[in-house]
Amino acid sequence: MTESKKKVNWSELCPELVRCVFERLSFTHLKRGRSVCSSWRTALRGCVPKGNQIPWLILFPNNNENNSSSCVLYVPDDRDKTYKTRDLGLDFVKSSCVATYGSWLLMFGTRCNLYILNPLSGERIYLPTNDRYQRPQELVACLWIDDTSKDYLVVCKMDYALIFTKKGNRSWQRVSEGMSYKKMAYEHTSQKLYVRRYYNLPLEVWSLSGDDPQQIFGDYPRDGEYALRDFLPDRSKDEELYLKEEEYYLEECVSSRRYLAISTVSGQVLKVVNVLQKSKRWLFRVYKMHPFERTWEVVDSLGDEALILDMGITVVATKDISGIKKNSIYFSGLDNGRKNPDHTFVFDLTTHEIEPLPQCVFSALHFSGARWFFPGLDV
Repeated sequence: MTESKKKVNWSELCPELVRCVFERLSFTHLKRGRSVCSSWRTALRGCVPKGNQIPWLILFPNNNENNSSSCVLYVPDDRDKTYKTRDLGLDFVKSSCVATYGSWLLMFGTRCNLYILNPLSGERIYLPTNDRYQRPQELVACLWIDDTSKDYLVVCKMDYALIFTKKGNRSWQRVSEGMSYKKMAYEHTSQKLYVRRYYNLPLEVWSLSGDDPQQIFGDYPRDGEYALRDFLPDRSKDEELYLKEEEYYLEECVSSRRYLAISTVSGQVLKVVNVLQKSKRWLFRVYKMHPFERTWEVVDSLGDEALILDMGITVVATKDISGIKKNSIYFSGLDNGRKNPDHTFVFDLTTHEIEPLPQCVFSALHFSGARWFFPGLDV
C-alpha cells in the first residue's frame, strides 16, 4: 500500500526562504505574495527586490484630506497600477521630504528635526537635533546611505550655515557659514561634496573623508545667474541674434532652475539647467565639468545612463533593463509636484520631448508632493 502524499501547507514555509524567493522577483509579485497569507505578509514586510534596476515615484499624502498616513508608489514597469505603502504614522504626514537616496527618504519634521525613513519597511534613523531653523521649502539638503550597513551622510543648509552629520555622530558639524548655497551633490567614492552657490560664484568643493571637512581649493567653474542664457546663441558671434533671442526667452520664461548631479558610471560632476515656458514647453540642458580647464562643457547625450534628478545621480539604463529610459531625465517638478502634477515626467534628451506619467498615478489620491527614488540601489 502506497502512503498517501502529505498536503503541502505553503504558509508554513520558512520565512527566510520566502524572502529569498521573492527578493528575486518583481515588486508586483511581492505585492501578490503578501496577500497569500498572514505568515507570508509578515515575512515579506519591507522586502525589496534586490535586482531592482529602475527608479520608482513616491507620492506623499495630503495632510488635509482622508487622514491617510500612507504613500502611493508608482513602479514604471507596471504602468497601469499604483501601490500603497504601509501606514507611516501621523507625524509622517506632517513632515516634508527634502531628499531621497536608494530606498530612503530624508524627512523634515514639524519640530524642525530631520530623520531618515524607509517607506517600504517603516524603519527610521533619527538624526541629531539642532538649534537652527529653516522652512522645508527652502531647505537645501542631500542624502547618501548604504542600504546594508546603514552608514549615512546628510548635508544641509540650515539657517546661515552648511552643516553635516554621519552615522555615529551625536551632533551636527559645520562645513561653512553663509547664505549663498543653492544646490549640492555628493560623490561617495571620493567623499567629495559639490555645492552650487548664487551670484555667479565658483563651484565649492569639500572633502568629507576625515573627521573635519576640508575645502578643496581650485579654479572651479562659475555658474551664471540666469538659466535662460544657457539656451541663447553665442553673443560674440552674432550680437543681433543674441538680443532677439534674449527678448523672446525673457518674454516666454515662467520659471527656471539649476541642479547638480554625479554620474555613478564616470564620477563626472554634471550641471542641469531647465526652463519652463508659457507655452508649457520644457527646455533642459546638461553640462559636465571639464576636469582640466575647469569649465562647463555641454553634454550631447547621457548614453546608457538616466539622470534621477531628485537623487542627484545617474544610473545605468541599457535596453536590457525594462522600465527605465536611457538618455533621459527623471523629473518631479520645480516644486516636487506640490502645485502641478503635470510637472512630474520623464524628459527624453534625444527627442527633447516629455513622457507624461499614466493618469492612474495622479488619480490615486490628492497628494502633497512627489519624489523619484530607487529602492534596492547598490551604488
